[in-house]
Amino acid sequence: MKKLLILLILFSFTVSFVGFIGCGPKYASEETMTELAEAKSACEAAKAEVKSLEKQIEQLKEEKVAKEAKIIELEKQLEELKGK
Repeated sequence: MKKLLILLILFSFTVSFVGFIGCGPKYASEETMTELAEAKSACEAAKAEVKSLEKQIEQLKEEKVAKEAKIIELEKQLEELKGK
């Protein structure tokens, strides 16, 4: 009976050991690492493009405000000329 218990304990230890080994860390393949690097590079490029476009939007907003002010100024001049 004692031998059976020892064999059962050894068997369960072996099964659990194999189970833990099978669940160990899996390392990414070289192809996956290359794809990850490419995706990271594309992400950085996209972030840079977003920043560039945001700056461009701000510049265009400033231009719009300046042109609207110019329109108001020209409309006032037109009214003055019509009044004469």
